[in-house]
Amino acid sequence: MRYFLILLGFFISAHHAMAVESYADLVERLIPSVVNISTENTIIDETEKVDNLMLNPELKGRESLGSGFFIRRDGYILTNYHVVKEAKTVSVITNDGKNYAAKIIGSDVASDLTVLKIDIQKDAKEEFQPINFGNADVSRIGDIVLTFGNPYGLGASVSQGIISAKSRSIGLGEQQYIQTDAAINQGNSGGPMFNLDGEVIGINTAVFKMNGATGVGFALPSNIANWISTQLISYGKVKRGWIGINVAAGIDKYTGKSGFVITEIDEESNAYKDGLRVGDIIIAYNDKVASDINAFAIFTETMEPGQTLRLKILSLGEEIKKTIHVQDMPSHTLKDVTNKALEETAKYYHQDADNDVFYVSELNIAVKEAKPRGLMIVKMERKSPLSDKGIKEGDVILEADRAEVYSVDNLLENIRNAIVDDFRPISLLIQSLDNTFYVDVKVLAEDD
Repeated sequence: MRYFLILLGFFISAHHAMAVESYADLVERLIPSVVNISTENTIIDETEKVDNLMLNPELKGRESLGSGFFIRRDGYILTNYHVVKEAKTVSVITNDGKNYAAKIIGSDVASDLTVLKIDIQKDAKEEFQPINFGNADVSRIGDIVLTFGNPYGLGASVSQGIISAKSRSIGLGEQQYIQTDAAINQGNSGGPMFNLDGEVIGINTAVFKMNGATGVGFALPSNIANWISTQLISYGKVKRGWIGINVAAGIDKYTGKSGFVITEIDEESNAYKDGLRVGDIIIAYNDKVASDINAFAIFTETMEPGQTLRLKILSLGEEIKKTIHVQDMPSHTLKDVTNKALEETAKYYHQDADNDVFYVSELNIAVKEAKPRGLMIVKMERKSPLSDKGIKEGDVILEADRAEVYSVDNLLENIRNAIVDDFRPISLLIQSLDNTFYVDVKVLAEDD
């Protein structure tokens, strides 16, 4: 029996080795869906360290080379927006060498995606081979992937690698990306990333290189790309859902439960009209636990206007259920107050200490007004009652006793109220680098 098991293990291992010995059959089946794209303008300078026009789009007068792939039989193609940005004309070359003119159907700058449509004569009966979108959410770190593209304008090319990481933030807006070691070179932008089932799970978007070393590639997940391409074909633009709030990770001081603290809310939003307020903590939405802010943002943005979002929130420790009707995202969309506060931290912290900095003796801290709101702690003494609460220099005070903090005078008024009330603790909402939380702080008497 032991001998049989050893042989069986050998055959399984041998079969597995044969299964990954060649991808030729899979590539032959998929490559007709991949196209090369050229425009009148732009090719990145050879000294560029980032193969991504989103970061340095100063490109003039030369031909741009990129990639794309068919998403419908009637000639719709998905590619990166930066491949065709400001293009006067767009040409598409299919794998069999045919050249077509194409027009831009719609673009979404936020996701760096564009849908093209090949111009076909009305009496022509041409059909193209579209890809099938897979579910990037179920892909795993370590899965083998194939990336297709047109590196350096040399023609169709295939590279093999693995998924190195997921949910990577690389500074290109708020999107998160799949990281891979598969080669994504100049000209691969807009090309597909396939799994071994022949499904597209990502769109090649960027590659970072350091000192000539092999680049680290990033692909936009297919779930987002599929939704955006459908919107662009239907409307020529992306209609994003909006509930009018910004959130950050936080913990409810009354119950100890974690969730998303509402740090900013638009008074014109349905969320505000239905009673949500800054400081409320979302602990669940549509029966999902509130644990991943990025997943929550994607979930709400991909909802259709008019759909309902069911929220379970904590307000002053009381659990409340709310139903919010999703709206169209307006053009003046709110920016994430967390990112704004953190960006301003770096600016303020390097300014002179005597430049608009105020000392609050009752808390033994020096503060400065932050943007868009709150007071940034630029100096904290060791004896400050905040020092043992996990609060650090650079953190931002957003609220005092559930009232928004917008100036030093405003904070001092709340402190005076606490002093008059027999030096009771004052409740502060603090925005730190990676969390938003409430703390109760004892106000110091003058001789403390």
